[in-house]
Amino acid sequence: MIFGTAICLGLFFSVQLNCVAQEKTKDELKAEREALKSEMKSKEALDRQAKMEKLAAPAPCGIQSVDNLAVNSTAMLATAKENNKLIPEMYKRTIGETIDGVTDVTVKKPTLEELTSLAANLGVQIKAVTDASANVAGASNDIAKASPLKAPKATKVLNYTKDVNSLLLPELQMNLKVVNNLVATLKSSANY
Repeated sequence: MIFGTAICLGLFFSVQLNCVAQEKTKDELKAEREALKSEMKSKEALDRQAKMEKLAAPAPCGIQSVDNLAVNSTAMLATAKENNKLIPEMYKRTIGETIDGVTDVTVKKPTLEELTSLAANLGVQIKAVTDASANVAGASNDIAKASPLKAPKATKVLNYTKDVNSLLLPELQMNLKVVNNLVATLKSSANY
């Protein structure tokens, strides 16, 4: 099922990216990149990334639904941290300069396939975070039914999941915008 979702999202993003690349001129793409660079270097984005680095997985609380959400959130957080290292590298390889404007043309450009695969992966991650957020209500009900001894620890574990989800969704959405711009830029240069 996950594989099927990934393929569908990949096809969706490929079609969407074809439309984006055809609609925007190189100047429009450059202006969009400048806005995205500002967003990536904004205080809000830097604070969000710092909070992501500080989060640590809690110990299991013994309530299956809450523990499953925490395990999934920890995995999604690890993937997002990897993306935060990968996206600037892809930017540098595609554009020929870092996000800070330092020119670097010594690296190999990513292929269109690499970028579209990354965009599809980000789409799957956004769906996973959205699904996890939807499951929080069910886990809250399980905590309400739990013994008074388990409830405080379970609430702490559930709060961890909520914190992760609240940080990941805007981060993933920003990363997807950057990758979509890189795909459109690569297509507009016809150098892929």
